[in-house]
Amino acid sequence: MIETSKRSDLVSYPIRDIVLEAKALEKKGTKMIYLNIGDPAPFGFRPPQHVLDAAADALKQNYSGYAPSEGDPELRAAAAACEGVQQSDVFICSGLSEGIDFLFQALVDPGRNIILPNPTYPLYLTKQRMMFGNENFYDCDSIWEPDADSLRKKINKFTKAILVINPNNPTGAVYSRKTLEDIVNIAGEHKLPIISDDAYERLVFDGEYTNLRTLHKDVPLVSGNSISKNYVYPGARVGYLAFHGEGWDNVKDAVQRLCNARLSVNWEMQRAYVAALKGPQNHIVAFNSELKKRRNLLVKRIAGIDGLSVASPRGAFYAFVKVEKKGRWKNDWQFVRELLEEGVVVVPGSGFTSDHNTMAFRIVFLPSLEQLDAAFDRIEGFMK
Repeated sequence: MIETSKRSDLVSYPIRDIVLEAKALEKKGTKMIYLNIGDPAPFGFRPPQHVLDAAADALKQNYSGYAPSEGDPELRAAAAACEGVQQSDVFICSGLSEGIDFLFQALVDPGRNIILPNPTYPLYLTKQRMMFGNENFYDCDSIWEPDADSLRKKINKFTKAILVINPNNPTGAVYSRKTLEDIVNIAGEHKLPIISDDAYERLVFDGEYTNLRTLHKDVPLVSGNSISKNYVYPGARVGYLAFHGEGWDNVKDAVQRLCNARLSVNWEMQRAYVAALKGPQNHIVAFNSELKKRRNLLVKRIAGIDGLSVASPRGAFYAFVKVEKKGRWKNDWQFVRELLEEGVVVVPGSGFTSDHNTMAFRIVFLPSLEQLDAAFDRIEGFMK
């Protein structure tokens, strides 16, 4: 038997790992409702037509070769204009996922850490492990706002950066301006840069939204973004990193070399992202309106199910649901696997944290109101 590397053994992605178990049950006749992956396409949502047209036009033009490693110049300029930085501060990546990988490769040596919110998007946790970094989390309160005292206490001499995901995946929280100002001040005290995951920044359907790029002052900031969620086109696999402030020269050099090593990002899809950033933005209002309807249904249904509770999401399209009847299940994986038998696919909450005592699950509320109602009927019956 050929042995695998220690690094590969550390890879997990529960959002998709659970699908293998669901498919096995599906083959036996269980009809599944998939609420695990944040992909709008299966639920009838489409990218804006001018974005699709730009991709189609690029296929007809001379975009079949390698793109520049750091990205299409026009796309870099468009992203730089949105971010308020120079074109040289922007690097195009194959989805924000590749940008996350580049940042961990550039910043984290064994024993070091990027401090993560608890709970966090699983890719950050996996990349921390793959770099043989130490897991380090700061806590959030009951409505999933970061706890400034916890952040200050958890930073240690091995911390290389602070991660902020706003709007948050997996909780749907949208952070207050005061919370973000506290994070900036703490980063300044400790002379740490901030990584701002802005993948859902346009998907806010309740209250005010503030982006860290408007608040970071003299604290170095890198903003990560993509066409996937804000422009409803996850299959395009195009994102970017935008570096704000001073002190990034070594990291930008590392990211450039990583870009060179992977050659380039699909050029036709980069042209679609140019159209997305520079074209009409009116799809956002309609998309957010639909998400809010689904969020309202989710909150109402969970409130009526004994043993479950949720903090109402204000952005993105996820909710992090707590399971109160802890004695019935050994852990959240057992809960999720038993729920699979009822034909509902969600993600174990422990996949978003290092706390294996977590009793929660992440649910996606992209399906139609009718599909969500059907899913909650099954969940309610399961809980009874």
